[in-house]
Amino acid sequence: MALLFLLLSILFSTFINLIFRWFKEFEVQKFQAIVVNYLVCFAMGYSFSEHKNILENMQASWFPYCILLGFVFVGIFFSMALTTEKLGISVTVVSGKMSVVVPVLFAYFFFNESLNVWFWLGLLLSLLSIYFISVKQGLAIERKYLMLPVVVFIGGGAIDTSLKLLTTTYATVSTDTISYSIFLGAFFAGISLFILKNKGNLKKFEFKSVKAGILLGVPNYFSIYFLLKAIGSYSETSALVFGLNNVGIVILSTLLSVLLFKETLSRGNKIGLGMALLSIILIAYAS
Repeated sequence: MALLFLLLSILFSTFINLIFRWFKEFEVQKFQAIVVNYLVCFAMGYSFSEHKNILENMQASWFPYCILLGFVFVGIFFSMALTTEKLGISVTVVSGKMSVVVPVLFAYFFFNESLNVWFWLGLLLSLLSIYFISVKQGLAIERKYLMLPVVVFIGGGAIDTSLKLLTTTYATVSTDTISYSIFLGAFFAGISLFILKNKGNLKKFEFKSVKAGILLGVPNYFSIYFLLKAIGSYSETSALVFGLNNVGIVILSTLLSVLLFKETLSRGNKIGLGMALLSIILIAYAS
């Protein structure tokens, strides 16, 4: 079952990247879909959880952090969607999966955890891979979008680090409770930003975006759900789980982007992809 959980996490994570690409094809309002997506994630997480006292959660000391994380979730998810639209699936996937180095570096500098030469080699390769896979031949890219992979890289790492700190600090709170509370915080953050931007006019929500948000929310929730299940099954080798999960997502997403959307990979892109896979393996081994 453990291997099945891991494969399902890879599959659902890949669906997320494909859906982002379809947003461009069907001219979906990305931000609107992302807001709905988090409402769907909250609803699913809440329905599966055994702890359903939302009012009690809102009064807890950890809940404000879920709201803050919610704003970060919305911002990074939107950046991922924009990166996929402007630079392609492969760039988004590599930038996101490389962010695993950020929480490890945080632990090194703030908790004095030791790192070996394999991690530093993996870190160097990960940074180089983002550059190589981001350079697209024959694709005109506005300069303002060139920093998107960096935003996804740093933002994804910040989310991982914050989640680790939150679950460690409040270890007595169940993971599913914190998860659906963060999804609720992300929905609050997204709908608040939407209301401010549109001066309270909720009629600007497009039905097409609502459907796209539902389509996005289901795999988004299950990608996390099955990853947590896989980690629970391989509790002694969580670094290996993260490594295999990231490698699988990079390979499958890139392969499908070429087959379904005819994205072309230059020689430099292929070198970058190889560096990304090797760096993930090295970082997982070093961790």
